[in-house]
Amino acid sequence: MQQEDLQEHIKDRSTELGKLGGQIHMAQLNSQERSALARHAARARWHPLEAKAQRERAEELARVVKQAIDDYLPSNKRDMM
Repeated sequence: MQQEDLQEHIKDRSTELGKLGGQIHMAQLNSQERSALARHAARARWHPLEAKAQRERAEELARVVKQAIDDYLPSNKRDMM
């Protein structure tokens, strides 16, 4: 019984800390950033395939940019970044 109470306490406490962390994170964002996060969340919720495609396009773009930087900068300059 005591072990179950401890597990329940840990679960409740981690939930509280998670909510607090989210509130702190949102407080640090400006209104445009909060709006962008809300749009992304709504799109992911209501149009999951579109959100997945958008995320994949962003990941591919990041890979292309990283590859272009790696090709452009010599390796010794890259280490300074």
